[in-house]
Amino acid sequence: MENTWQEAISARTSRRSYVSGELPSNTLEKVSGIIESVKGAPFGTEADFQLIRKYSEENSRLKLGTYGFISGARYFIAGQVEPGVKAFIDYGYLLEKIILTLTINNLGTCWLGGTFDRGEFAIAVNLKDGYIIPAITPVGIPTENRSLGDRLIRFGAGSHNRKAWESLFFHEKPGKALSKNEAGQGLSAVLEMVRIAPSASNLQPWRFLKKGNSFDIYLQRKPGYKSRFGGVDLQMIDIGIAVCHFDLVCRELGIETLWEISGTHEEIDGWEYTISVKFHLKSN
Repeated sequence: MENTWQEAISARTSRRSYVSGELPSNTLEKVSGIIESVKGAPFGTEADFQLIRKYSEENSRLKLGTYGFISGARYFIAGQVEPGVKAFIDYGYLLEKIILTLTINNLGTCWLGGTFDRGEFAIAVNLKDGYIIPAITPVGIPTENRSLGDRLIRFGAGSHNRKAWESLFFHEKPGKALSKNEAGQGLSAVLEMVRIAPSASNLQPWRFLKKGNSFDIYLQRKPGYKSRFGGVDLQMIDIGIAVCHFDLVCRELGIETLWEISGTHEEIDGWEYTISVKFHLKSN
């Protein structure tokens, strides 16, 4: 199975149909270990991720529903944070890192942001006052073949499609696409892993603006989308997923990264500034 971040990113797809039954105890121990070990989000948010057993004694009276989007799954991973821009970015980063690590370990996952019963899951994780569960994922052994429902959801979401490079990555100013030659071989590989990252409704709302040895990262929102999910900003979580891909692949390639909020970022009409990263390429 894949043992690099690039391979895991390229291989991972959303799986909505799972083999029924309990996971082996050694697999559950491995999943718990992954959850406990994943750290390193840009803003240092602690998300308190938990492995939830759907049919455990303590959850026997709960209806941990996913509105029909997931079948067969007995286990879920959910975390909780105080809502806020930094927390949502970190949550996206951390849960994606968990998901990619599970992919390396041959386990299926699926980002769920607006299609699960938050009230029931809140009880299962003992949700703290003022906190929120931004997103969850099932975890388990995916069925060999995708169900009809799974195939229809993937088709409707355009899961096989990704935006073109020139609509996501820019040089010095919006509208001036960053070429792969300008990015260089190492950064081109990193940005390609960002380009194929998952996002809510496959909207890919991140925009990377290169200025010297740094990127300012912006969010281009879909109008009206934010208000659909209560206090959860799914598109800011998408930024965290993109940041995760950038950071993990940079580290894999020996490119140093420093994440920060820039006080000198450019204000761009229609784009919402989120975070910046300075990078240092290895000398040949």
